[in-house]
Amino acid sequence: MKKNQIITIIVVIVLFFAGFIGWFLVEKNKIAPGENGQAEETKEILSLSAIVESVDQENGFLMVSSVDGTGELKIIVSETTDLIKLEFPFDPANPPANPSEETSFTPKQTPIELSDFKVGDNVFIKSKEDIVGKNELSNVDFIHILP
Repeated sequence: MKKNQIITIIVVIVLFFAGFIGWFLVEKNKIAPGENGQAEETKEILSLSAIVESVDQENGFLMVSSVDGTGELKIIVSETTDLIKLEFPFDPANPPANPSEETSFTPKQTPIELSDFKVGDNVFIKSKEDIVGKNELSNVDFIHILP
């Protein structure tokens, strides 16, 4: 091989590896700044984990605060909202050492009413609409009380 061919091959290999390394170092999800200079995120969020702050049975809603502390949210419970309590099929403090086919690690799902919610309950909420920037959700698919 000639000296020029060897140099060309080395340059191509170096550029290939530099591009490969650069691909992993560059942020994949860059967010373009919005009109006010803050980053705008285009992701749609349909669920959240929260803690029940209050229950209003007369008006059919829960006030919850998100687990990450980003604020309170009013969750309006409709006729189509599934309310479910999840329970472990075993004592979480003493799980079975050798699970058999009869022992399942799948939580038991019990349908409940709005009156079964208590202040301080950890809940998982799934909405049919984006929850970003909202103070109130009315199109809620289900609310689970977590074990």
